[in-house]
Amino acid sequence: MNQAPKTLVVRGERRRRRPAMKRKLRCNRERPCSNCIRSKTETCVYETHHLGDQPGPSPAQSQVGVFFLDSQAQTQAQSSSPNDALKASSTSLNPSSRNPISPLTPKSQDESIANVSLSGTSNAGPSNRKPSQVATEPPQRSIDASPDSDFLARASHITGGAIHFHRENNPVDSASPSLIRSVTHKKRFFGQTHWINVFQMFKGMFVMNEIHNLETKSNVYPLLLKCKSLGRIIKANRTPAWPTIPTRELPKKEVCDKLIDCYLETTESVYRILHLPTFKRDYEELWEPGAYPDMAFIVLVKLVLAMGAMSYDDEFSLRPLAIRWVYEAQTWAAEPEFKARLGIQFIQTQILLLLAREHVGVSGDSVWVTAGELVRRAMHMGLHRDPHHLPKRSLFATEMHRRLWNTIIEMLLRSSLTSGGPPLISLDDFDTEPPGNFDDEQLMTEGAVQKPDNEYTSMSIAIALRRTISARLTVLRFLNDLNSCGTYERTLELDAELRSAYKTLCQTLTRIKSPPSQASGPSGLALRIVDFVMQRYISALHTPYLIPALRQTKYAVSRKLAIEAALKTWSAVYPSSAIMAPHHRREDASAFLNGDALSRLACCGPGFFRIASLQASLLISAELDNQLREEQGLVPLPFRADLMSVIHEAKEWCLRSIEVGETNVKGYLVSSVILAHLEGLMRGLDPQELPPLFLKAAEESVEKSLEILEEKAGLGHGQGRAVDAREEMDMVGIRPQSPDWDFLVSDALFAYNAGMVEPMNWMFSENVR
Repeated sequence: MNQAPKTLVVRGERRRRRPAMKRKLRCNRERPCSNCIRSKTETCVYETHHLGDQPGPSPAQSQVGVFFLDSQAQTQAQSSSPNDALKASSTSLNPSSRNPISPLTPKSQDESIANVSLSGTSNAGPSNRKPSQVATEPPQRSIDASPDSDFLARASHITGGAIHFHRENNPVDSASPSLIRSVTHKKRFFGQTHWINVFQMFKGMFVMNEIHNLETKSNVYPLLLKCKSLGRIIKANRTPAWPTIPTRELPKKEVCDKLIDCYLETTESVYRILHLPTFKRDYEELWEPGAYPDMAFIVLVKLVLAMGAMSYDDEFSLRPLAIRWVYEAQTWAAEPEFKARLGIQFIQTQILLLLAREHVGVSGDSVWVTAGELVRRAMHMGLHRDPHHLPKRSLFATEMHRRLWNTIIEMLLRSSLTSGGPPLISLDDFDTEPPGNFDDEQLMTEGAVQKPDNEYTSMSIAIALRRTISARLTVLRFLNDLNSCGTYERTLELDAELRSAYKTLCQTLTRIKSPPSQASGPSGLALRIVDFVMQRYISALHTPYLIPALRQTKYAVSRKLAIEAALKTWSAVYPSSAIMAPHHRREDASAFLNGDALSRLACCGPGFFRIASLQASLLISAELDNQLREEQGLVPLPFRADLMSVIHEAKEWCLRSIEVGETNVKGYLVSSVILAHLEGLMRGLDPQELPPLFLKAAEESVEKSLEILEEKAGLGHGQGRAVDAREEMDMVGIRPQSPDWDFLVSDALFAYNAGMVEPMNWMFSENVR
């Protein structure tokens, strides 16, 4: 019987179209993944797999990012092949072989990621290019997301979300360091001046102490969730309903007078917004019997009161009222009254609203975004053109035109510096001249002659600051623009320009300080605010080079200047600091807010002054940490007691902020764990003992914050309900001016510049505040 021949069918091995994964182990595809964190694996490898029918990957797509917990492992991976790096992912990390004292050496401080290129398997790599092409192509600099930010992503709950640092990729043969040019956090993008960039300097500290243990091996995260819930309750008690209809209710005149004085000695002394004689005249009319002012002026007055409430007392006791006043102003500004509000008073209100939102801490859109809207509105009204190019108007209208544009530019630069956003304006975009050196009373007399520069007026400080705008604007564009890839030589050039402008500013203000012919000169508070602003620019310019300065002495000048600026910034907002001279230091260090308006602005509100102060304290902490790591020798190096005192003060300062109403406790948490880490290094503790101290400090700080928040949240629930806004106003003696609390009169009869339908007509009106 013939049998059919047997056919042997050999099936080819089917290629997997997805990465092979171990059974019962799930990888969350992060670097390092959750399993590697749990098992303390030495390396964590994530490979980008491509389908077999697709073309070979490009060099940018064929990289393996390896996150190292130890500098020795990094050195081994850099000298090994890609296959060896892949094999290293299954190797366990021996705790006894780790070196917690220096997990990241100075060289690896900002190079903890080894990008192993698989160019040998790629057809599109540089090796296939013609030699002539390689020789003629100039070196390229690009900004790419760097996976070394994963040391913070490992504790995303603590940091509020993954933080990704975008590093500048320099050519291979370049001697310049690979700098961090921008940061992505959640759905936001920040430039180099944003405070979050400072966290990159604490990479070694976080890796050493295994920051992910704050979530996995302690109760810090559950306590943080409780603090966040309590913070929401506290904010809900303070926040009025939206929309908040503006009313004509004001506190008692004694309270209002004090709040206006607080505003005048802080904000108005540096950034000129109001014409004081006109404002005070209209303000006094509010208290006349039967007065019924227009709502536009009431809104402006309430914003002034909200700004004054910041420095009214040490407790920021009027915070709920200040928030309500800001909400009322936002509701009023949102009304569709565009043409009727193209006037000086509306611009003044918009500037005050921008400042009040920042200082009081009213959540919403970014202040930087709103500042851009304000600039464009001002341009639409012609403020960016000097009055000499426009129809002739009075001296009053001309000078108010220049003053407001000058203040708007200052607000734009300040918001760019704080948010890390580009300024989006250049000196070619406007030709408005600086305001003249006139006192406010002179503007009421047509044909008045401005005073000499060395003679003090209420405009002297604003004019002196205006002369530094060119240098400050150049620095912001250099740091925050999209293509900010300047060299260190350019940084030194900008530093020379900025410091020259700062020197001229100091000389100018010194000459006009208390001249013999004048009864008064610039106040000490105003001079401190000006110095605070200038030091922030100097610090921002040199901060990107602090990490490279640890291994290259050519950047030592940036390290020195940045820390000096940070110390000056801290001493400005903390007069009782130990770094101050004995004759300048406050004796009672625990009452550092007492009687000092700038300290209150920095501690009570979340605005520019507080953010800059927090960044200064973090820079000083990073400097001391680096000094302790660099210590070598048979005898200990001289200890910087001044730096350590600032770190202690920063911890108490953050706690004080919570006590006066701050609901975010992470600033106190970070300062506490940093202090515990540094104290452990100074005591010479064994490296194995540092992580427990780190965790203990974190738990204690959150527990203490929780107690404060529970007490504050209980204030609004002691009687089973939150305190009503009307009761809050009764506490400070609201003086009703309308017959009914909820009655809203149409603003059409009282709208400022009502009937002016042409955008340019506002310039000829003299009735401004």
